[in-house]
Amino acid sequence: MEVTSVESNANERRHYSGSVNRMEKEKIMEAALFMSPKPLSVEELNTIAKVNSRIETLAMMKELMHFYNSRKSALEIVELPVGYQMRVKEEYEDEVSQFAQNSMFNRGVMKTLALIAYKQPIMQATVVKYRNNKAYDHLKLLLEEGFIKKEPRGRTFTLTTTTKFVEYFGKDFGKSTKKIIVAPSSSDSRSAIGHDVNQIMEQKSGAAEETHNIPVSE
Repeated sequence: MEVTSVESNANERRHYSGSVNRMEKEKIMEAALFMSPKPLSVEELNTIAKVNSRIETLAMMKELMHFYNSRKSALEIVELPVGYQMRVKEEYEDEVSQFAQNSMFNRGVMKTLALIAYKQPIMQATVVKYRNNKAYDHLKLLLEEGFIKKEPRGRTFTLTTTTKFVEYFGKDFGKSTKKIIVAPSSSDSRSAIGHDVNQIMEQKSGAAEETHNIPVSE
């Protein structure tokens, strides 16, 4: 009986130790998501929390997402195409947006980016046609910042958004609906950018599908 009792106590200690270790790993992941200005991939979370199993990380992230969804918190953890991100819930975004830094792009650049995201893949000549010659400067900036990429096609180029665009705007692309819903990111200046693009895309969603409805001004 004494041996059985000792073995039982040892098993309980191992189980407790394993539970504590898992809880600590979840806390590390939670802290990393809080501090990171961009989504973190499963591989990044594995490295940060020293987890060797992708399945285990996915399970812990599912628990964290459920934890935030089930409590009265202004924060949420969401799964994006490039990883997981902690952000302010949409209903509180307007109340705290003043704490975000100024957008790195002016409204003209944002309209050009919105046109590309909405109509991609789109010809550079088409963008310039409907956004005027200022579009060349806009495209140069967007290419330098890594939000779009271009590929040669005849005498012009084909333009599309990049993975960095998705990372910054937290966006699942919906080709079938042809409407872009940009989820705001709460951590930094990207929140202001996402809000601007979202407003532009909402304006476009009610318009005709033809490209000539995109405003040329700015």
